Amino acid sequence: MALPQRDNYIDQIQRLEGLMAYAEAHREWDELERLKERLKNLLDKMA
Repeated sequence: MALPQRDNYIDQIQRLEGLMAYAEAHREWDELERLKERLKNLLDKMA
């Protein structure tokens, strides 16, 4: 994997983690589950 692509994936992961923390803090459980699925899909792309 090229470094710019890897850096892009890392940025996306960090953004999703921040959104997940926000959703959890505000008890938005449906949004949290949706974000978890997006994170899982992104991690699958990296593998």
